[in-house]
Parts: sequence; C-alpha cells; structure tokens
Amino acid sequence: MVRSLKRSLGVLGAAALTLALVELGAMALVRTGVVDAPRPHRGRSGFWWHQHPEFGAWHKPGSEGDQRGACYKARYRINAVGARDVERPRRASEPRVVVLGDSFLEGFGVEVDSRLSEMLEAATGVPHLNFAMASFGPYQQLLVYEGLAREFDHTAVLVSVFPGNDFADMDAEDCAELGDPDYCWRPYPGPPPELARVDRPEPAWRTFLKAHSQAFMVALATARGRHQARTTPRSLFYEFREDQALLLEAVLERFRAAAGGKQLVVLLIPKLHDLESFVARGPDPLSARLEAWATPRGVRVVNLLPGMALPGRTWSAYYLPCDFHWSRWGNRVASDLVLAALADLYPPAAGVRQP
Repeated sequence: MVRSLKRSLGVLGAAALTLALVELGAMALVRTGVVDAPRPHRGRSGFWWHQHPEFGAWHKPGSEGDQRGACYKARYRINAVGARDVERPRRASEPRVVVLGDSFLEGFGVEVDSRLSEMLEAATGVPHLNFAMASFGPYQQLLVYEGLAREFDHTAVLVSVFPGNDFADMDAEDCAELGDPDYCWRPYPGPPPELARVDRPEPAWRTFLKAHSQAFMVALATARGRHQARTTPRSLFYEFREDQALLLEAVLERFRAAAGGKQLVVLLIPKLHDLESFVARGPDPLSARLEAWATPRGVRVVNLLPGMALPGRTWSAYYLPCDFHWSRWGNRVASDLVLAALADLYPPAAGVRQP
C-alpha cells in the first residue's frame, strides 16, 4: 500500500515537473521572439471577456491592460459598459454616431487616438460611440446594438463588414475551415429570415488554459500557423457564396429595423490580398450586390476597396508589420475615404483639430 502510494506520487511528481518544464520552455520561446503567440493574462490584466452571456464575447467593464504583439503595444481602457471608449452619456441632443465592428474598428494594435472612430470624431466634431469588439462578425455587432448600443441617443449607425472572415463569423462550418482552433466559440444566426440564435460557447477548460498556460497559447498559435501555410489566399469580395450573401443581407435588414429610421452605413474593409485582387480582377461583385440591396432601403455602403487599392501607394503600410490589422496610417486612409463618401453626413468642421 505504502509502496503503491509512493509510486503514484512519483508519477504525479514527474508529470508535474514535465508540465512545468514545458510551460517554462514556452515562456522562453515567446519572450525571446522565437514564437509569436499571445501571453496568457493569468487573470490580472485581461480585458477581453469571451464568455459573455448575451454577446458571446465582450470587454470586461472598467478593466484596463496592455495588448502586446511582436510589432505593437496598445493600452486598452474599457468604460463602464464594456466598450473601448471614454464614458459616454446615454442622453444627448446633438448628432452622434454609434460605431460597431470587429478588431479593425476596435483598434487592434493601435492606441485609441490612432483608430478610425476617433479620427472621424476629430475631423467632424461629431461624437462617435465605439462599441466594436475583436472577433465580432455582423451578427454579434447586431446583438450588441440591440442589447446595449441603441440605448445611447444617436442619429446614425456605422457597422463594418470584413469579408476576410465575417462570413465565417456567421457560420460554424465555415468558421472551422479558418483553421483557428480558438476562434469559433460564439453565438451564430440560424437561417434567414428568422436568424434564430444558436450558441456555441467556449468550454471552461479552454478559457482557463488560455488565461494561465503559455504552452497552450503556443500550441494554438502553432496550429493556426500550420493551417495558414497550407491555405491558398482567397478574396471573399469575389468568392462569396449565395447563401453567405443572403445571410449577410438578412442580418443587415434586422440592423435596419433595429435602427428605427436612423441612417445606417455599412463599411466594407479589405485585407491586403483583396487590394491585389482588385487590381487583377476589377470591381468586386460583393459591393455591387450590397449596393443593390441597400439603395432602395436608404442604407449607405462605403466600400474601402477601390480607394485603398489606388496605384502608387505602399499598400503594406496600411497594415501592422506583423499583423493583418490596420496601422495608424491604414486607419487614417480609411477615415479620409469615409469622410469623402459621407460628406453630407460628416460635413467638415472648420477649426477642428485634424488627427
């Protein structure tokens, strides 16, 4: 009995030592830059909340922390309702714009004064209330609008569509094809027009390991990198399916109904490969499809693809050197294009400081 107990304790001790060595090795690989993987927040500085009961994911209200990557560091300050924004009053008499989107509009990897919403606010004098959240697709943007953002007085709503992954964000099978084992835990819409909600929450054990294990984060990053290396780049501005387009239109139709007559603007965001595809293939069918849906409904579509694909520009400068999200310059170019497209909605304000 004693011998058996000692043997079991020995096995457990060896296993614990092995896990500790693996964890220390993973920490060394990340901190020396050998492996590019996020660090676990260990419950201290995390500001993303991936088990929100209504939205699926959200920021922790009142939290603060640094987001770090190989080529960026950004401070996140989350307000009382869980938005990466300053505190905003719910009631207001002046024009205000509610901004919804994914990590591009949240300002992934950049400080808040370097993101699109703040640049629009500085250029126009119109407050832009930012409710964007990393990893969101259009359906989760809709959930935040219906459940929170529309409680704040506003005159217009700006929602974003990033075809690079937003179709997958609304379909669990498509999401699995992205090859990111950490990405697809979210609420999904059912078939249109009902869009009955289907929840796919992240298991608690995964959440725990992401918060506490560097080795687990390295494993996720490694699996993601291997899949990306095997994947042929595609542009969903050109290669979307009919069922994907119909689902997006159904989500936007519910957005329009929820907005209750307020101006709805749909912003189309390209990745670098989309710009290359535009030069090779010409005008994209996705924006044409959405324009045909939007125009008779009074919805505005702002397609950033043609303006960002202008020749003579260094397109890579739009994006972070180690990541596919916008740099400060990409946000600036996007904000200029939005202002040009919506001159009547965002008239230039004389004397307003330019970013």
